[in-house]
Amino acid sequence: MLSFRITTLWRNSLSFKSQIIPCSESVVGAGRRKWPSPVQGLMGTLQPVRRIHTSRPRYLNPIIVAVLRPLSKMVAVLVGRGFRKWWQSLPKKKKDIFIQHFIRNKFRYLGGSTMLGLAGYTYYESHVTTTPFTRRRRFMVFTPDQLFKIAQSCYQVSGDIVMFRGMMDLLENEDQVAFVLAHEMSHAILEHSAEQLSHGYLLDVLILMPLAVIWAFIPSDGLAVVTHWFLNQVVQVLLQLPYSRSLENEADCVGLRLAAKACFDVREASAFWGQMSVMDKLREARGEVGEEPAWLSTHPSHSDRQEMLDYQMSEALMLREACQCPRLTKSDPRHSIWMLQKNLIHTSSKQSPQESSGPDHKIRTREPAKIQ
Repeated sequence: MLSFRITTLWRNSLSFKSQIIPCSESVVGAGRRKWPSPVQGLMGTLQPVRRIHTSRPRYLNPIIVAVLRPLSKMVAVLVGRGFRKWWQSLPKKKKDIFIQHFIRNKFRYLGGSTMLGLAGYTYYESHVTTTPFTRRRRFMVFTPDQLFKIAQSCYQVSGDIVMFRGMMDLLENEDQVAFVLAHEMSHAILEHSAEQLSHGYLLDVLILMPLAVIWAFIPSDGLAVVTHWFLNQVVQVLLQLPYSRSLENEADCVGLRLAAKACFDVREASAFWGQMSVMDKLREARGEVGEEPAWLSTHPSHSDRQEMLDYQMSEALMLREACQCPRLTKSDPRHSIWMLQKNLIHTSSKQSPQESSGPDHKIRTREPAKIQ
């Protein structure tokens, strides 16, 4: 039963992606079509027409791009440090000459920087695509074929989804298993791996100039190393981690719809993350290490994922009903989780009334949605 429904889940995921027709298919179709000539012979036969065809696109080897990523940072550091050493070795008169030269030609340098910025913006816009199904704009450096080549050369991937025993022990039924698989399938459908790599390369390019400036104007190598490390942490916390959490939320959204179209009980998705949130609260109550702060994680917190899924649950239930799936049971699996969370809040408020007013204890409880 589970294998048949998982197959249905996979077929529904293919139907989502089939809504987007690649541009290459339209070009090839036009090239293979035989257009009749308006000029006909005396016997009424059609004259042969030369077919339209396009040259095969040639992309840069993805392995070369992968090597350029750390190499570009190293070059920026060496250039900045070399400039600092060179500037410190110059006598004061030569320094004044270079400063006056820069002041006289400041508009030329400004114009060159503007042209370089416009070229970078043009490159960025030419690589902006939309995600399948959600239609979100995103920057993409790699094509799916290039990403597959990178994965094959580094990991020898087979296209399978691997679920470890630890995750299986936490899942209570096939509906929760289906949602976890739908979440991972959504990452593949939305091409999040290529998007994550592209976003990383974009950030690396944007911080090349700040890196060079740090190593050029910080007076010592020790201070430059500390500033370099601090810049990397700021980029990770403010740019990389929030972007990763947004991709996880998008995969949850699409995965919920995939599970709904495959006629699984989508309410179990919220129940699962609610269960994970309760387990974290219990560990924290025992003084054990709980869930790491959401702003330092690549994934949203368990309670945030539960809340987001509850917000989209009514739409998922309507989609499930539109697919003519069997009716769900009236007992909502989320109800017991909500009651348990409510009791935990009540217990913690009695033990520490001052902490109960903090933002970490605001767990939203909602009434079960009515099943039509």
